[in-house]
Amino acid sequence: MKKLLYIPLTLMFIFSIGYAQSNSDLYREANKLFQSYRYKVPFENFQVRTFQEDGKEVLELLIIINARRNNFDEAMLVGFGAAGAAIAKTGTKIDLVNVVIKVQYKEEISISAIADAPDTIKLYENKISPSSFMSKIIFH
Repeated sequence: MKKLLYIPLTLMFIFSIGYAQSNSDLYREANKLFQSYRYKVPFENFQVRTFQEDGKEVLELLIIINARRNNFDEAMLVGFGAAGAAIAKTGTKIDLVNVVIKVQYKEEISISAIADAPDTIKLYENKISPSSFMSKIIFH
């Protein structure tokens, strides 16, 4: 009976290691682009989350970036571009990318936008212009 209990626990442990490894691979690839634009995004602000939508499991990449008040639009494009680079290079099956920009202006303001993962890959690969990409994202 005890052996039967070990099998599901072992499988859960193995799958959680693979999930954590894919998250760190995504972060490592995205961080290369963040560093080239001089953005510091800690690992805690780079999360892969799952949720249910219409009975289907959706995998979402959430990136939180701190930006200065004059360049939040650049930070948003860099966030989506970094997500596209990470998804394209690792082959992870992400459905949505959510970028949250936090701007300090008298009080902290958060600007959130969501895009489909294939569109972020097109942005990274220069198959879509930044202006047409911005028209496809959904702001919250």
